[in-house]
Amino acid sequence: MHEFNLNFWRRLPRQQRTTIIGSLFLLLLVFIYVVYYKHSTKSIEDIPYEQHLSVINNKKETWRKKQPQENQLSTARTFSTPTNNRQIGVRDGMRHAWKAYRTYAWGYDELEPISKTPSVWFGLGCTIVDAIDTLYIMNMTEEYNQAREWIKTSFNVDSTSVDKYNSHFEITIRLLGGLLSIYHLTMDEIFLKRATELGDRLLLNFNSSTGLPYTEINLRQNITNPSPPTSVLTTAEVGTVQLEMRDLSRITGDKKYENAADKSAATLHNQAKNDGLVSISINSATGKFSGPIVTFGARGDSYYEYLLKQWLQTGQKRPSFWDDWFESMRELMDMTTFSPKMDHLACFLAGNMALGWNFHRSLTHLFDMAKNLTETCYQMYAQQPTGLSPEIAYFNIEPNSSKSSIIIHEGDTHNLLRPEVVESLYYMYHLTGDKIYQDWGWKIFQAFEKYSRIDNGYTTIGDVRNKTNVQPRNKMESFFLAETLKYLYLLFDTTNLFPFNQWIFNTEAHPLPIYSN
Repeated sequence: MHEFNLNFWRRLPRQQRTTIIGSLFLLLLVFIYVVYYKHSTKSIEDIPYEQHLSVINNKKETWRKKQPQENQLSTARTFSTPTNNRQIGVRDGMRHAWKAYRTYAWGYDELEPISKTPSVWFGLGCTIVDAIDTLYIMNMTEEYNQAREWIKTSFNVDSTSVDKYNSHFEITIRLLGGLLSIYHLTMDEIFLKRATELGDRLLLNFNSSTGLPYTEINLRQNITNPSPPTSVLTTAEVGTVQLEMRDLSRITGDKKYENAADKSAATLHNQAKNDGLVSISINSATGKFSGPIVTFGARGDSYYEYLLKQWLQTGQKRPSFWDDWFESMRELMDMTTFSPKMDHLACFLAGNMALGWNFHRSLTHLFDMAKNLTETCYQMYAQQPTGLSPEIAYFNIEPNSSKSSIIIHEGDTHNLLRPEVVESLYYMYHLTGDKIYQDWGWKIFQAFEKYSRIDNGYTTIGDVRNKTNVQPRNKMESFFLAETLKYLYLLFDTTNLFPFNQWIFNTEAHPLPIYSN
């Protein structure tokens, strides 16, 4: 048969043989186009993740459903050791805090450093998850590996320790944000697995008539704690969970998380506003803002922060976020009356303004206000005997007064190791290159070292006015490791390790990538 076919082929005229070969070649090209091109241009979110994972480890992981919408391989980062003495000092502080936590509170949420006892909040090792990206950025390999192993083996949303109602907002910014951030920096699948497990539980809390998340959730029972119809929600809490849910969709390809984030964001956007400024309270039944109090401090702060950062996260493609943010900034600058009260929490605003200016450099008045506000917030530290800021300060606006320019009421004298001022210093330094912001940050860190550092970690203090007795309060907040020390470390870096056109930080200082759409 083969000989017959070969003889038959040889008897054909050369031109006819050429035509047949050309036709077969064209058919081959069509086949390659159909098989390769069609499959390669298929939406990446429709490709099952298991197809890719099996090539790597030859096993199927059912927890992740789809391939990411955008290629996230470029987010993986490695970090060098500290480049200067100030960074070395901050990393030493981080190592001191971590060692104390690991010794006396390992696996628990936070450390009480004076009594050397653990503190339970979520039941999910909050300090570990909140601080792991700081450990990684500071190139603290041993400590990072300790944290990773705990997350791999012990982080469990089905644990009996989480069988209680906890804050949806705090879980999102500290735990989900921490897991997403360290996943982006390492591309280690265990972190995405844990983030997905947590995100699936949190998603239930968005199942309200308004799309705004309920305040509390029981992760183990997978049940919400619906608010009574007459109750109010806090604007910052319901407006500061969208970055994390949207990011989870972008890296899993499952749009359900982003859909929930978008619905809640739309509810907030569609409500009546007072020239961009909103009340700190929202009616839980209607989703409408209620009450006269407007503030950039507690209960209002991070709502405004996330307007700008959601606009950046989505590639500047959603103008409603920018419009709402810019209107609020414009109204703030045009206000003719104000309260002399200044929350430490509100000091984030200087960095937020500067970040917005970075993408609209014509808004020089916005940057001028950011610069002035940064100095004001620093003076809340500099004018205290300890060099540490109170939780709340009041400005003396009485003309010809002999009193101090900053007044502290008795109930506001404490310092909680908060990050907002050093956060703004970080933005201002990397946007201007002015080393005065590094110098201010170093003075703040030295004050922490002198008055907050104790043998077993760091502690909040009760009185920033009293150098001889700061009244230690037996609390080492997880955000001190997650935010304050991280921003200080990044402030002292000569280059910006997280370019502002590529990364944003959630409100707990967890870096997340900016997407192109």
